[in-house]
Amino acid sequence: MAIAAPPIATLLDRLRQAYPDARCALDHRDPYQLVVATVLSAQCTDARVNLTTPAFFQRFPDPASLAAGDPGEVEALIRSTGFFRNKARNLLGMAQALVARHGGRVPALRSELARLPGVGPKTANVVLANAFGIPALAVDTHIFRVARRLGLSAGSNPDRVEADLCRLFPADRWIELHHQFIFHGRRVCHARKPDCSRCPLRDLCPTGLGHMADPHTGQALSAAAPREGAAVALPGAPGAGPARIVSLVPSVTELLAQWGLGARLAGRTSFCVEPGWLRASVPAVGGTKNPDIQRILSLRPDLVILEEDENTLQAAEALGAAGLKLLVLRIRSLRDCLEAFRALGEGVGLPELGRERAAALEAALEPRPAKGSRTLTLIWKDPWMSAGPDTYVSDLVRQAGLTPIGPDRYPHLTEADLDALEPQVILLPDEPYRFTARHQAELQRRFPAARVQRLDGRHLTWYLSRTLEALQFLRNLSISAGF
Repeated sequence: MAIAAPPIATLLDRLRQAYPDARCALDHRDPYQLVVATVLSAQCTDARVNLTTPAFFQRFPDPASLAAGDPGEVEALIRSTGFFRNKARNLLGMAQALVARHGGRVPALRSELARLPGVGPKTANVVLANAFGIPALAVDTHIFRVARRLGLSAGSNPDRVEADLCRLFPADRWIELHHQFIFHGRRVCHARKPDCSRCPLRDLCPTGLGHMADPHTGQALSAAAPREGAAVALPGAPGAGPARIVSLVPSVTELLAQWGLGARLAGRTSFCVEPGWLRASVPAVGGTKNPDIQRILSLRPDLVILEEDENTLQAAEALGAAGLKLLVLRIRSLRDCLEAFRALGEGVGLPELGRERAAALEAALEPRPAKGSRTLTLIWKDPWMSAGPDTYVSDLVRQAGLTPIGPDRYPHLTEADLDALEPQVILLPDEPYRFTARHQAELQRRFPAARVQRLDGRHLTWYLSRTLEALQFLRNLSISAGF
């Protein structure tokens, strides 16, 4: 028999009452210090790390100084944290990567953070949440244990537990919840012998109530008399918009997760990979161009979301003919995003949030953007393909103060076409085609007077979920690179 998880709203209230002081236990003043402290915390107590870092940061106050540091000196400063040789190697590599790739600044993107030496997905989540305030939920040993005892997840690894927690809890509570679970695990829900007699969650815990064996030890705990608690519906309950949503648009899937609707996602395409926890918890239904219609029907969705260019007319017609409710977006400019935000908000039962997102984007748009360098955005090779001036990608470029060039839509370009365009700036996103440093070097030799820039493709192509972030990124890039 399946064990019911505790009511989410009641659980959140209890945790907030029990641990009002919950916060990051690693002392830090900026993102760099937090990255260092988190790397040092592996197989080490936070208290020991906090005793170690003051001297470390006095000697290496920023990535540039650490990047030039002596390995022996770094090892000596961190020896007390254990595994000091490996940690020193990672810290030096991390600092050198920050200087080489990011101008000595810690990036606020999960993908870029996770590429740094010694910084895996868990550390990236810790830094995003605590240094930048970006919702993320890193699952450490305490959270893994507490979540399984509470019946919130039956996952056998941290990735699965993270996926389950992110589906159950609204994104705006992830950061607070992370610290509350850690505090609970350290103060009450100990690994070997949980102190159930003084547990503020005892009547909500199927393990503490004796309804199931302790998933951590395999042994049953004594049942406890439950306190009366209010039953509250999980996010996505009927009456608050569609309860089962299939999204066939990667960036829309990410946006729905940002809006706290992860628990309502019943299906996604194989390209819907952000946030990462979706991959372990939401079933895939094929690609964006070739979704599995029968698989979608078997999921019994209340709403399927598509976009005119991302998905095909055939898929929309097949889903519509099967009687499914569709929301079809059309996004070819940033102003199209305004209507899309509002339509999505209405469609999923969050109209105010949709209007807020639209208003924030509208306030960021320039009525008449300045005309800067002639900019070609390439999206494929063999044959060359570009994003034309009438696309969302080029409108984003235009709003950043650059002038998009090339034929309309997504044309194939011959070698002669490419030369005739005479670009002053060439942007090379790493998706949908993975342009590399080799391609950058080849194009730089071909157009020596142009600025050839590689960048994260999701900045350019993931509309709605990343539009505001991408606009600011491109504006900053345009200014700093002198486009």
